[in-house]
Amino acid sequence: MGILSWWYRRQFRKAMLFTFWDGRRLRRADGFRLFRKLQKNKDATDPLILKKFQEGDPEATETYLNALAEVFEVERYDYKTEQGLTDPELLNLAAVFAQWIEKKKV
Repeated sequence: MGILSWWYRRQFRKAMLFTFWDGRRLRRADGFRLFRKLQKNKDATDPLILKKFQEGDPEATETYLNALAEVFEVERYDYKTEQGLTDPELLNLAAVFAQWIEKKKV
């Protein structure tokens, strides 16, 4: 029973970890902690910022992308060091995370 219990706990733990590329390496994080952190971040959830972001407002876009980078604790792309996530990569990270959360809700 011990080995089955260990295996089950390991599989459960792996299922709760969200794996993503941070611009340098693959990382794992507690997906539900990230979700709570995202919900608490006003710049990432403010309806006005999101509306302006969808309309292409440059200031709202910067605010939203900075909020996403803060939530996931990743760096935005820096052309000097050529490290970090580009804007499309950061938006893709948010989209993949949203899909991951939706799968966990089922």
